[in-house]
Amino acid sequence: MEAALRPVICAVLAGLFLMAQVPKQGPKEGAGVDESALRAHLAFLADEVMEGRGTGQRGGELAVRYLETQLQVLGLIPAQGASYRQSVKLAGVRLDAAASGLRFEGPKGALAPSLGSDLVMGAASAENATAVDAPLVFVGHGITAKDGSRDDFKGMDVRGRILVMLVGDRHSGPPMPLCCEAENLDGRWTTKFEEARRRGAAGALLVHTDASAGYGWPVVRNGWTQERFQREGAGQAGAVQGWITEATANRLFALAGQDFRSLAAGADTLSFRPVALPIQARGRLSSLVRTLEQWNVAGILPGTDPELKRELVIYSAHWDHFGKGPDGAIYAGAVDNASGCAAVLALAQTLARQPLKRSVMFLFPCAEEQGLLGTSAYVAAPLWPLERTVLDINLESLNVVGPTRDIGLLGSKEPGLRALCAQAAAATGLILSPAKADPAGLCFRSDHFPFMRAGVPALSPGFSLDGGWDYLGDKAAAQAKASDFLNHYHRPSDRYDPAWNLAGLMQQVHFALELGRLAGTAHR
Repeated sequence: MEAALRPVICAVLAGLFLMAQVPKQGPKEGAGVDESALRAHLAFLADEVMEGRGTGQRGGELAVRYLETQLQVLGLIPAQGASYRQSVKLAGVRLDAAASGLRFEGPKGALAPSLGSDLVMGAASAENATAVDAPLVFVGHGITAKDGSRDDFKGMDVRGRILVMLVGDRHSGPPMPLCCEAENLDGRWTTKFEEARRRGAAGALLVHTDASAGYGWPVVRNGWTQERFQREGAGQAGAVQGWITEATANRLFALAGQDFRSLAAGADTLSFRPVALPIQARGRLSSLVRTLEQWNVAGILPGTDPELKRELVIYSAHWDHFGKGPDGAIYAGAVDNASGCAAVLALAQTLARQPLKRSVMFLFPCAEEQGLLGTSAYVAAPLWPLERTVLDINLESLNVVGPTRDIGLLGSKEPGLRALCAQAAAATGLILSPAKADPAGLCFRSDHFPFMRAGVPALSPGFSLDGGWDYLGDKAAAQAKASDFLNHYHRPSDRYDPAWNLAGLMQQVHFALELGRLAGTAHR
């Protein structure tokens, strides 16, 4: 064993041993989740020894080993034959910034934006070299509604062009749709890249604003200056993907004699037509590429009913974060998503003492931060038939601010499921938050979404990055504290604090426990 590895391995083994010593009988029969066990899992998973649980990094492998050990300690059945691991094949692509660049040439001059501060980009496929030589076209929000009510392309052939697109579905006009509506999905940045690929474009550049993205430029920069991952065999050869700042968009459009703000405002109308820009993008992307195997971790608690045990309830929480950055900084990911993993482990400990009539899977997907890759791989090759999966309860970025009167729901809207949610809320002393607009597309940024898309009822209870819940006590101070999380989101400062008040988190977990019990026992 290398000497440099010994302190890490010793610390991890110590953590595994301590977690294994949590008394299996825990609280009395019928009691809720053990907060002390949950806090211990949270502290350990967010510790620097786990190195930020990065995809394709040593810290990620340590997290997988920790999670499967905890499932084994609880006596859960491996979900993949004799293994708790489900293989997910990925390709990793890291841009060599020193050997890459992009230049825009127009009738009024040229622009060479700086990587990181003005522009982030990457190859759309796992290839070492990507040449760029293509004209630009502004396609507004780049949306073609499935019901025919909107078409931002108006029949334009964009093959071989680079699409300049606005994030979101609009910036003004009628009120934004409520969360989890199709319009929200149309506005997602991942949807825009998919649309560019579908139309044979040479790539896409998204214009960032804090309001339309739901987070600041540092979040984009941090995500795109590290290694990025995609499912093996996916991607679009020869194409470029990236983001530019709004200030860069202003300068870029000026090269074509256009005013970006005016064109962007016009893109909010249904009459918008794409605008070909007399600008040529030229450059080269040099990338370091590797293939790798990552793991979803899953264990099963068999149901007690001879018939209903054939059906399944899933509790899920992604284990990955951003690991070690190029500068050595550790992205610990305490709230996102050590909090969710700790909650699922604590729920597993509780339910192992109190099995449900239906079977329960405790699932920890990989590569959520890379575009929900682990969960997408799961629904493509499920470890339990999807038609016999009654619900996925996904726990993500839980509340470390304080207790609330309400709980929000992101996900499926089936009346029967919502009735169960109302019943679970009442049983835990909460009310359901009213539906609200979702301009940042939160509904489509969490691991419940691939289940929804595959037809499985799924939701993320309590997931909120905007501090919008009805907090008890000093509501203004609590909301300010919750909103401040955006200053730490996807940054090294998302670290565990032993002083955190977990009362709100425990509300969410007890709601999830009650909802799982209802779904795990009710007859359809």
